[in-house]
Amino acid sequence: MIKTLKYKKLAEFADNKAFIYTAYITLACVFTSELNIIHTRFLLGAELNAVSFITPALAGVMFGYLLARIKLMGDQLKEQAFTDALTGIYNRLHFNRLLESEIERIKRYGGQLSIIFFDIDHFKQVNDTHGHPTGDLTLQELAMVVSSANRSSDIFARYGGEEFIIMASSTRIDGAMEHAQRLKQDIEQHRFTIGRVTASFGVTEFISTSDDMNTLLERTDKALYQAKSDGRNCVRQL
Repeated sequence: MIKTLKYKKLAEFADNKAFIYTAYITLACVFTSELNIIHTRFLLGAELNAVSFITPALAGVMFGYLLARIKLMGDQLKEQAFTDALTGIYNRLHFNRLLESEIERIKRYGGQLSIIFFDIDHFKQVNDTHGHPTGDLTLQELAMVVSSANRSSDIFARYGGEEFIIMASSTRIDGAMEHAQRLKQDIEQHRFTIGRVTASFGVTEFISTSDDMNTLLERTDKALYQAKSDGRNCVRQL
């Protein structure tokens, strides 16, 4: 059950990536080998004996493999720049870039935007009682619970430690509050490895006439602080 919860989506993703890159390496090797053989036969005018055939074919395989490895490394670096290594969702840096871009779009063309900011209640006790590996597993499980409940248009990121954030585009405060309440219930009702887990939520809506990214995030943070002051495991808005 734990392994299924923890690794199901990651395993499916890894399987798909493995298939894609195996196919890419195969095609790259075949294509470059054929080019080398054609170059050897028609441009250099060499007769295709065993040596003149095998040598360019092997060179093509090596070159194709190097091309595939370069592409793989590039994709891995891109993924590392955008995602949180532990949970597999977006990281704080990439979230801020997307949020800033969305704010600029709204200020120019209009629209709505709300932010949901939340963290796990008493998470320090989880680490102190169960250890950091179990704490990491709890963060992974929570990320999966929330990801499965989010809309495809929601931008979900780990903001730091046990803090998570959602950018809900084209969403007013009432819709964001409803979504936050549903997430709170989903988290509370889910059977985590450590047992019951709760979270506190702060919600706010972007005001295009007065907000920038900093004021928006500050207000969301204050709403989360209010939820914690009110006893945790609740949703508050500002």
